[in-house]
Amino acid sequence: MEIGAVDSLATNVVIPGSAQEPIEVYIDHVALRMAIVERAGARTIGSDWDVAGVYALLDPTASDGTWGVYVGKAPAGIRSRLSTHLSQKDHWSRAVLVRRDTRYGFHSAQVGWLEGRLYDLLDTASNARLHNIRRPVDETLPPHDRQMLESCVMPFVRVLRLLGHDASVPSAKLEPTLPPPRVSSGGNKRLRRKIHGTVRDLLAAGLLEAQAKIVSTSPARPAEATVLPDGRIEYDGRLFASPSGAADYVTKGSENGWTFWAVDTDIGRVTLDSLRKRLVPPSPG
Repeated sequence: MEIGAVDSLATNVVIPGSAQEPIEVYIDHVALRMAIVERAGARTIGSDWDVAGVYALLDPTASDGTWGVYVGKAPAGIRSRLSTHLSQKDHWSRAVLVRRDTRYGFHSAQVGWLEGRLYDLLDTASNARLHNIRRPVDETLPPHDRQMLESCVMPFVRVLRLLGHDASVPSAKLEPTLPPPRVSSGGNKRLRRKIHGTVRDLLAAGLLEAQAKIVSTSPARPAEATVLPDGRIEYDGRLFASPSGAADYVTKGSENGWTFWAVDTDIGRVTLDSLRKRLVPPSPG
């Protein structure tokens, strides 16, 4: 069937006869292919999914409206990666898979960057609770590749909405504090927010000062915000828990706040993303 309307995503959806088989979603104008897979049907994924891509493992929605999610990449093939998660991760009930619907598809650097971009998106979502321990990082892509990958974000968001998982950030919402970790229904694993690579980490490392002014890097969306001592971003009288949340509010869309915001320094304007790369990664264990 085809879904299409003004200001909507024109999408072809193939719904199989069995509830265990994946629902296939095709977005032709960005050459994107997605699949919605129930956990019980994860092994029915065809060999055409033995390609590089990204995915999100979704928990059932809790009684308070929150939902857990794990975002990952599969540079060696989505099908095999999903199969390993059947034994390694017990929290999820449904998966959303994303790949390019082209001859050559994604390469490993692209899925690495897109994994981090989707992490930022879900980290700012009001009801999402990430299972990822830390933010995935792969910032080796040139700007033209990033622009192409940004076109994959909006279809992902809308498919999540179709499944009842709203990944948006209400523009009028105040965010007084970062939500505490929550315990997953599948055991004693904790759903955590970022523990490395946050604005708080930049402040603690002395790479950014409290009350620093950060500015938009987009000529079409000029804006200036303030970094608060607790790591939140203040813009237009509103408080945001992350750079991406503030950037989304400015553009009324989905943005990577780490590249959207920059700070003026003695050596010129530097993005928050560049500052984050200077952080010393935590030692293993």
